[in-house]
Amino acid sequence: MIAKAALAKEIDTLPPRYYNEVVDFVAYIKEKEKKNNTSLEKAAEMAFEEYTNNKELTAFSALDSENFHETR
Repeated sequence: MIAKAALAKEIDTLPPRYYNEVVDFVAYIKEKEKKNNTSLEKAAEMAFEEYTNNKELTAFSALDSENFHETR
């Protein structure tokens, strides 16, 4: 894998006709990352109600106040 600094130097040596392609590629990657983060947030929001209200998933929440590491 090429180091970031070396890659930045390589980009600087490209002929100007390639600059738009590099910019378009970086914009594409950033947009892809943004969509991925958005879909993960949406999935978490959709699951939130299920994980907070479903009795099968919250059965052990009554133990939340128990000191887990306490010796009895």
